[in-house]
Amino acid sequence: MKKSEEQSTLKRLSENFISLVVLQFINIVLPLLLIPYLIRVLGIEGFGVYSFVLAIILYGVKLSDYGFTLSATYHISLNQKNKLKRDEVFSSVLTIKILIVLAYIIFLTPLVFLIDKLYIYKEFIVLSYGVLFGSLLFPTWFFQGMEKMKYLMYLNSFLKFIFVASVFLFVKEKSDLYLLFLLNSTAIFITGLLALYVAIRKFDVKLSIQPLSKIVFYLKDGWYIFTSKIAVEFYTTVNIIILGFFVSPLVVGYYAIAEKIIHAIGGLLDPLTRTVYPYLVNVYQDSSDSFVRRNKQLALVIFLIMFPVSLIVMFFAKPILLLVTGGEVAELSVSALKILSLALMVYLYGSQFTNILVTIKETKFLNKVLLSTALINTTLAPILIHFYGVLGLVWLNVFIVFFMVTIKGYFIINYKEGNSNA
Repeated sequence: MKKSEEQSTLKRLSENFISLVVLQFINIVLPLLLIPYLIRVLGIEGFGVYSFVLAIILYGVKLSDYGFTLSATYHISLNQKNKLKRDEVFSSVLTIKILIVLAYIIFLTPLVFLIDKLYIYKEFIVLSYGVLFGSLLFPTWFFQGMEKMKYLMYLNSFLKFIFVASVFLFVKEKSDLYLLFLLNSTAIFITGLLALYVAIRKFDVKLSIQPLSKIVFYLKDGWYIFTSKIAVEFYTTVNIIILGFFVSPLVVGYYAIAEKIIHAIGGLLDPLTRTVYPYLVNVYQDSSDSFVRRNKQLALVIFLIMFPVSLIVMFFAKPILLLVTGGEVAELSVSALKILSLALMVYLYGSQFTNILVTIKETKFLNKVLLSTALINTTLAPILIHFYGVLGLVWLNVFIVFFMVTIKGYFIINYKEGNSNA
């Protein structure tokens, strides 16, 4: 690669990384800054209800994602200059996401009226359906594939600030909890509409009804990634749902605070792997040796960043919680945050190794690993909660993350192209 090309690539990656960091700050850290206010206004119990209901809705969001942040991004990145192919991918993916969201709502709504634990929150769940529709419209995978993440940053920045401001203006007491769900749905839905509009106008995307064969192709293409992503949810989002059936909203709230801090820190740094993914896809097409070398460099950067971050969170858990909650800290939250900080050491390796396995077409192996991990998690979570309470679930979270990263890393290190063990 010529020096001018290297500089151009570095500049593009730097711009995309900065855009994604700002985007993650807006998406994760800014709402995290609302926690002190929400706890003061709604109480820990109200915050626990909010976290429980949102976890149920976000599970639907993850279902509709169908792994397209990897599979669709892959196709878009390879066809950035092929408009016909881009339009095909875009229309097919959007159609699939719409069908999945409708199916999830049809599945969830009867459960809300049949299960007492869900029925008491039925209004909040229905008010949150806007999150599902807004998320499906937002083509994050398209902007990533086109390596134009700045549009994600612009759209989210504007609307997240509106959301935060509206919460401060309208959510004033415990009875305003329903307004919080309504404002969240409205902000995400509007963001999705604007993002779809930008994709269509800025990149001249033409939406069309795709033949069934194309829909089936992209469903099959993303199947292993999809099931892998859903498996991931069984040791992330779904754990709050499981916990919600065993303990009070107050205890869920204490746990959710610690978990949100960990996901906020990890999510803020996640752009490091997301930015280079489209670039590494193309590197692999040119040279597998260069692909290996770049990933080794990325792995070293991840270690140099995440190890000290993990230690900082562990040793300053209480001050961090005091800062986030505005002064109300339970020892349960402090203990949970200290333990969960261990997971930060390998947090980004999970996404890096997943990206590698997708790029080298080992999604079947990835699927096996994550489904096995999900089975272990869902089997042990209720047992550990019953005997050891919330901290049992916390230790399980850490074990699951290390287990998953170790298995994927071992496979990648011993991988020989053309001689897969999957």
